[in-house]
Amino acid sequence: MRLERNYNMRARRTDSNVTKSKKAGRNHRSSSKVQQVINLLASENQMQLKKLMQEVERGIIIRFLDKTGGNQRHAAKLLGLKYTTLNEKVKRYQIRFQKRPVDLMVF
Repeated sequence: MRLERNYNMRARRTDSNVTKSKKAGRNHRSSSKVQQVINLLASENQMQLKKLMQEVERGIIIRFLDKTGGNQRHAAKLLGLKYTTLNEKVKRYQIRFQKRPVDLMVF
């Protein structure tokens, strides 16, 4: 990875994993795991993208809440979200969790 300077003097990171799309002229970066998920989800053509993304997001939130024993502040930190954002998503997706004592948490 290296830094390049573009015409307006802002630093820009470049990576050897970035491929140039000839058709769109845009840079795309994805790992093989992400590509596998994309291929799997593309085969589920009956589901709309928005609903699909909501289901994926809900599953990720549940997994991190389980990992943190239901502690939303800790889960938000691990997810790189603000606590209020995670709290709104928990309410929107109607996720119910009971906090576990710290000594029973699984990390």
